[in-house]
Amino acid sequence: MRSVDRVPSFVTVGETMAVFIRDPDGPADRYQLTAAGSESNVAIGLAGLGVRARWLSRLGQDDLGRFVHDFVAGYGVEVEVAWDATRPTASCVKEVQASGSRMRYYRSTSAARRLDLLDLAAVGDADHLHLTGVTPALSSEDRDVVRAVLDRREGTGRTSFDVNYRPQLWAGAEQAAAELVPLAQAADIVFIGDDEARWLLGTDDPAEVADLLLRREDQELVLKGGEGAAMLLTQDGDPVVEPAHRVEVVDLTGAGDAFAAGYLAARFWGWSPRARLRTGHLLASRVIGVVSDIGPRLDDTELADLSRTTGERLPETIGGRA
Repeated sequence: MRSVDRVPSFVTVGETMAVFIRDPDGPADRYQLTAAGSESNVAIGLAGLGVRARWLSRLGQDDLGRFVHDFVAGYGVEVEVAWDATRPTASCVKEVQASGSRMRYYRSTSAARRLDLLDLAAVGDADHLHLTGVTPALSSEDRDVVRAVLDRREGTGRTSFDVNYRPQLWAGAEQAAAELVPLAQAADIVFIGDDEARWLLGTDDPAEVADLLLRREDQELVLKGGEGAAMLLTQDGDPVVEPAHRVEVVDLTGAGDAFAAGYLAARFWGWSPRARLRTGHLLASRVIGVVSDIGPRLDDTELADLSRTTGERLPETIGGRA
């Protein structure tokens, strides 16, 4: 049995890729190597705020796999991976352009498509489990894992699910909705963009989206409006709306993950709904100003400013950030 002091507050499960980024302002033959995956992005965001987080996955037993492992661990995340000697680590080439980033994926046979082979004991130990809609899109085995861990967690700890609809991973919106909507309905906290709501639910009207996704009084729905406001909805309370930060956009990739990390950390601290949304927006604004999925970490002065502007108190453990 794991000792109590080793139990992480949050666990995330999913694929992370080695990403080669082509910056249009740099030399044509130069790429920046980084790593990105929705679930590990959230874990990194949480760790940057002093919240203990663990990321579970499978990686190829190759140089890119070792790079991904060390990259995520370098941000203070507890990394628990299974090494696959036959399947490679997923990779991606990202070309940042003014009209929007273009992504080329190399993940069809990746090790992370067999997450069913993971030891998922840490899922049961954690206070909170975070999953996204990317994982069930990768393979039928991964889809079964997401369903199983959500079922296993029922009544034992908090869960969050970011719908994270990626059209290129599904045969169509109808297929995606059939899989993703029930998963969202099963989670305690649901994140969805208004564009995703239109594609999967046929509406972005907040009341209608809430009616379609919320099944219990204790659930929370965060409806994100892209560059606009984010809204928190529940079954028994008035909506809470918070506008996004106005910053120059370099690349939007990873902003939703940063938002989720900020929201979840603030919720974990016991902050008010409005402060949770504001923290999410702040972290997201850091990511859209850079070409990678990970933005600059908030320093102590910025955290103090956040505490003051939200009227909330930072936890004493914030001083022990990784």
